Amino acid sequence: MTYFARKSVHLIIAFFILIAISALPSLVVQTDFNLTNYWNGIQQQMDQLQKLEDITYYNITAQRYLPLLPALGPLVKESVIIFTTALAVSTSLGLMYAYLYYRSGRRVRTVLHQTSQTLEMVPDLFWLIFSQFLAITIHKSTGFDRIEVAGGFAEYIRFLPIVTLTLTTLFFFIKWLTIHIHEQEAIPYLELAQAKGIRPSGLFWKHLLPNIIYRFYLFFRSNIITILSTLLIVEYLFNVQGLFRFAVYNPQMEILLVILFVIYIPIFLLDLLIEWIIPNAWKGGI
Repeated sequence: MTYFARKSVHLIIAFFILIAISALPSLVVQTDFNLTNYWNGIQQQMDQLQKLEDITYYNITAQRYLPLLPALGPLVKESVIIFTTALAVSTSLGLMYAYLYYRSGRRVRTVLHQTSQTLEMVPDLFWLIFSQFLAITIHKSTGFDRIEVAGGFAEYIRFLPIVTLTLTTLFFFIKWLTIHIHEQEAIPYLELAQAKGIRPSGLFWKHLLPNIIYRFYLFFRSNIITILSTLLIVEYLFNVQGLFRFAVYNPQMEILLVILFVIYIPIFLLDLLIEWIIPNAWKGGI
């Protein structure tokens, strides 16, 4: 009960924080800060929660205002597909890299570490431009034209956005995994397991990985804003018909409020579930 009470308090606090964030556009009036107008904006957002069905947005294609909530469904779907696919691929590749790094000798580790550090310093925008350039080059060289380099109002683009987001998160994960593999190797329990004759693959998958998986989740949770901001850039520059691009083109306070809740509530529920189902033994030593 204490756990659910604590999470309920977190949800209430987040509720008011999201309202305060969504009202930020009212804080600045003609380049001056206006706290009174900001407070009125917060009250307006509170009132708006009681009539969400009345929120509309301007649809450029239809040239008229349409209800917001039904229109968000396809946008959320596109963002979720790109985000979850890229996250699953980058996590899988990150774990494969971690296993390779764990099994490698000192020289190979040095090469892997220096390579990952170099790639991590590459700006996210480079991967976006590089992926588009590569698709165009392949088209010119082979005539293969199935890779779209940009979306449209009635067209969906997924492959290059997923590839770009995967690359940016992959190097992010690799850095964290490399550091924590070094930390875990210094802990005596691995030496004890090795002395008992457990093979290196068993040491990694049955002992080292379970010990860092919860910490990896905490790392992901604390950096999810960074990943979502990258997704925003990807959607905007690839012209993805997703939730974040929609937010850029429709920055009204009431629309921002709904989008913030659409983003936060699934994250909160996922966090609630993971915190509840992960064994306490995996949380030890954090």
